[in-house]
Amino acid sequence: MATDAPSANVLILAPVGRDAGACAKLVEQAGFSSRVCCSVPDLIAQLDFRADVVLIAEEALYGKALDPLEAWVAAQPPWSDLPFIVLTNHNDSARFTRFRGDLVRKLRNIAFLERPMQAISLKAAVLAAERGRARQYEARAYLETQQHAAEELERLVAQRTAALEKANDLLRAESQQRERAQAALLQTQKLETMGQLVGGVAHDFNNLLMAVIGNLDLLAKRIGADAANRRLLEGAMEGARRGATLTQRLLAFARRQELQSRPTDVVALLEDMRGLISRSLGPMIEVKVIASRATPAVTVDPNQLEMALLNLAVNARDAMPAGGVLTIALDHQLVSATDGLDLAPGAYVRLSLQDTGEGMDSVTLARAVEPFFSTKGIGKGTGLGLSMVHGLADQSGGAFRLESQLGVGTKAELWLPVAGRAAETLAQAHAPRAVTSSATILLVDDDALIAGSTVALLEDLGHHVVEAHSGKEALAIVEEGLSPDLVITDHAMPGMTGVDLALTLRSRDPQLPILLATGYAELHGELPIELPRLAKPYTQEQLSLEIARLLPDRVPIGPQAV
Repeated sequence: MATDAPSANVLILAPVGRDAGACAKLVEQAGFSSRVCCSVPDLIAQLDFRADVVLIAEEALYGKALDPLEAWVAAQPPWSDLPFIVLTNHNDSARFTRFRGDLVRKLRNIAFLERPMQAISLKAAVLAAERGRARQYEARAYLETQQHAAEELERLVAQRTAALEKANDLLRAESQQRERAQAALLQTQKLETMGQLVGGVAHDFNNLLMAVIGNLDLLAKRIGADAANRRLLEGAMEGARRGATLTQRLLAFARRQELQSRPTDVVALLEDMRGLISRSLGPMIEVKVIASRATPAVTVDPNQLEMALLNLAVNARDAMPAGGVLTIALDHQLVSATDGLDLAPGAYVRLSLQDTGEGMDSVTLARAVEPFFSTKGIGKGTGLGLSMVHGLADQSGGAFRLESQLGVGTKAELWLPVAGRAAETLAQAHAPRAVTSSATILLVDDDALIAGSTVALLEDLGHHVVEAHSGKEALAIVEEGLSPDLVITDHAMPGMTGVDLALTLRSRDPQLPILLATGYAELHGELPIELPRLAKPYTQEQLSLEIARLLPDRVPIGPQAV
């Protein structure tokens, strides 16, 4: 069969005597190329180029290490079975018989020619071996053709499959996007409904707490020095305070509020929240806190910072289902314009939370702060938590950083600017009560329980109190001739709100001091009139301080008996 392939290449290894030259001449006369090798290693090296037939004198192999040659033969591709022709001498001893048997086992495709021999015998053996080698090449070409055809078919099938899979992926992505959008809308509606519900419940609950705290305040003055009774009273007061704190935190979670940023002692805030964080995370997670007392105050809304801390801690808990360690750390950092932190130069406090949880991959990390993005599944998270933390940091003039590695954990950093002045200390918060001279106060509250408690607090402070249970009743009292020094009014009342009452009273007397005492954490929208507010529940001390601020020109009459 005609072929464009180059002529066969015959390797010759016959280092003793003139056999190598004679064999090369005969091979070339048969129309093949020949290459004489000087040793077994040289032969193996030539095999890696091109070899169609190998012609070897047995004395070149006898007593030599043939493992490398055997390894080369064994490593041939499936189509290849290189032919070997071994020139032997007439020696039938047992030793040579075993040697030749080893050659058959190691070289596999082998033929023996005994010397002396005729030239035609060598030529015939070489031609037969070459024809066998040529058929191997034909088999290789056929296999390669079939392989290429199979690969092309696989490529076409894979291409078509990929196109179908891409179309299916698009359909699935659109379906999932619709599901996420519907779930996000549902969660938003649930949050809005919860906010409305919590707002109403908080108003009533704060009213109840107002009655409890007010009466406990008065009872504290009458209980005497009995240690056991005072301990019981303090326990009741502490429970009421915790109830008020819980209500404020629920409201802060359920609403969108304007930030009330002020200098805040973040170390004290963290210590105050440590118990809540530990209870929220459960017994399987260890909470470590690393903070220096020398950490400066930061400018932030403390209520929102508490919610951000709790949110990040709960996220860490969810990332450690089998338990782990949450490390909360505070440190003071100075940022310059060359630091590349995307922060204005200045002093900051870095609040970091490091967990030992599952971590996130780069794709999830890149989307972690996107609104409505969540890895917790439908119904298990709103996807707003980290975006709210990010918004708090940005509005406070700081930054939020998130680092994560799969299998290692996640680190969240909240950078907050250092305040220009110190935070209010505990001693400042409990400053002596400011007492004014007796004032005439119009108290307006639709809840008789709260009104009665507040009247008792005010009268205990030495004030003359006129009580009204609605806005209309308060207006009627003023129209009958009452000229109050101060009006204290609830906001949410039937018929006329506290703000509506204030507008009407101010239209008659623009200088009349009015204090809005409300159980709502916020009043939605901008008020048509600027009014000082006192959040329920409040203590007698807070009430006294607010009255002193609104009536600064009155002459002090001294503290009331306690």
